[in-house]
Amino acid sequence: MIDGIKIFDAHTHHLGRFKRRDETLVEFLDRFNIDKAVVTTLNKSANLNAILNANRDEAESEFLDKFVQKKQYDHEEVRKMVEKNPDRLVGFYWFNPRIADDEDWKLLEKYIVDYKFKGVKTQCYVDMLKIPEDLYLLAEFCIDKDIPLFLHSGSGFFFQKSVRSKDYYKLVRKYKDLKVILGHAAFTMEYAISLLKFFAKTPNVFFETSVSIPYGIMTLIKAMGSHRVMYGSDAPTATSPDIEIDKIRILNLDERTLEDVFYNTINNLIKN
Repeated sequence: MIDGIKIFDAHTHHLGRFKRRDETLVEFLDRFNIDKAVVTTLNKSANLNAILNANRDEAESEFLDKFVQKKQYDHEEVRKMVEKNPDRLVGFYWFNPRIADDEDWKLLEKYIVDYKFKGVKTQCYVDMLKIPEDLYLLAEFCIDKDIPLFLHSGSGFFFQKSVRSKDYYKLVRKYKDLKVILGHAAFTMEYAISLLKFFAKTPNVFFETSVSIPYGIMTLIKAMGSHRVMYGSDAPTATSPDIEIDKIRILNLDERTLEDVFYNTINNLIKN
């Protein structure tokens, strides 16, 4: 809680360089006065050293063979953390539908139904997803389980084309009952503006603020409403929560708006 307002971080990971040595994630949250957090796993193979040491002349297919995960991400450590701290941590399951077999889908369902994970996350660039086609079955799964689907925003890696807001709109238009969270929703001003064109009148789409520019966050709040914007940090992997919190605090928003962005939006969406 900061200045009397509860903080629910909609985007964290269980590991990261901004966490102190031997510090638990809950201790990390306490250090920044964060009440609750959505947590998911990481793609450990997509690390900085692997990129820096890559052979610049090798073929794209050879590079991808090293970079792209060939199986679903392990969530055991995250599951244990959520079970140990149910009042502080909410699990989202990072799932790659492109490579999923029947057993992968069964395990995903087990995490949602038995382990009470509250949502599914994708990363279209790291997982080489074709948007929207690769997401159709996952969208139907999320609708059936009444959970949100977290979609990553950003620029493409290396030789990839960026996924446009229009690409995600094709998915939303096909599945009007799908609850969507667009992560890093204002990572550039141009992207934030593009979201206005496609999602201003789509109440089932929500916007997460991590690694975003402040004026882009303000634009989304004004255009979409504070009930559709949620604070996220992408900590402790990408940044430190205080930086992401200050981006919102400097906008001089009223208390009701701050309560929505910092806590109510994500809390209401996942029915926590």
